[in-house]
Amino acid sequence: MSHTMNRRKFATSLGMLAAMLPLGAAALNFTPSRGKGFHFVLLGDLHFDKLEHHDTGYVNAKYAGDWNQIRNYSRITRENLPLLMNVIKQQGNRDNAAFYLQLGDFVEGLCGTEALAQQQTKEFIDFIAAQQLDRPFFVIKGNHDITGEGAPQTYVKTVLPWQANVLKQKNTTANATFVHKGVRFILFDGYTPDESLQWLKKVLATHKESLLFFCIHMPVVPFNARANWHVFAKPSEQPQREELLQLLGKHHAIVLCGHLHKTCILKRSTPAGDFVQVCLGSVIPAPDAKIKDHLKGVEFYNAGLVNLEPAFAPASLEERRTNLTNEQPFIKYYEYADFCGYATIGVTEEKEVTMAVYANVDTTPWNTIHLSALT
Repeated sequence: MSHTMNRRKFATSLGMLAAMLPLGAAALNFTPSRGKGFHFVLLGDLHFDKLEHHDTGYVNAKYAGDWNQIRNYSRITRENLPLLMNVIKQQGNRDNAAFYLQLGDFVEGLCGTEALAQQQTKEFIDFIAAQQLDRPFFVIKGNHDITGEGAPQTYVKTVLPWQANVLKQKNTTANATFVHKGVRFILFDGYTPDESLQWLKKVLATHKESLLFFCIHMPVVPFNARANWHVFAKPSEQPQREELLQLLGKHHAIVLCGHLHKTCILKRSTPAGDFVQVCLGSVIPAPDAKIKDHLKGVEFYNAGLVNLEPAFAPASLEERRTNLTNEQPFIKYYEYADFCGYATIGVTEEKEVTMAVYANVDTTPWNTIHLSALT
């Protein structure tokens, strides 16, 4: 009788342990942190690439101006990405991180055929598996992940099943949500924005957790020279943008985004409440790349940010200046710097959130920010 009870207790303990793990972690080789606090590792754009992933004729015909970018990302993939993965693995092990979260553009795309897009994507998935991170690796859909012949099909056929397995969910779109230790994570598809907004409203209608991370590839709030590279940026989309802003403010969300390959932390107010946005890039040009254009203070958030890239898209200059001018009254905290790296985010049992941001492959933080104090 005692042996039977012990087996029952053991089975119950295993079930409780599985419930404590982040979705997709049950089969992985790590022991989850005790209590209600946890850490996770944050990565921005990676643009995994190799020259052999591209059909030369296709790129010449459609993306001839991107050859320098393709060559550079292939070099970074070969030389610097392994260094980054080694460092984040160390940090993940040190903090006993619950998972890794990557904010989109995990591959370069622009391949030219579905076969090459499949090769690029599968090699990235195999590359991640080879790192033996022993934790779930979540990704957001980025624009490069679905750009080029065969890329959208590859996302549906290969990326969604991979992520469904990691999430342990039957997801048929790039929109997903999970709750870990009382914290909700929204993985938002910014490339079906109207559909995604309707899905988000349904999710948040039953959202009861005290902390919300909203994870998206492109920014919600513009913050630098490319001030028209954010979700719902078109004038015709302003009603949807306002609805999203209000939702994020109501829930005091922490927005995590990439896309611009810069580092930025800002606070944005809405009539419904405030939210914080963090932007990060992880395409590291060199292990010792310089940090440029460090700006801290709301006085730096103005239309003059377009001067950070004076040669960028002259035709949209006034549009971008207007976007920044319109946002300026709502910005309550602003810090910006031109560099790529990674971050670790810690959530305490009281749901206080602290983020350490690392430049390049450094192991000493560039900055540590108490995100909860900003919200």
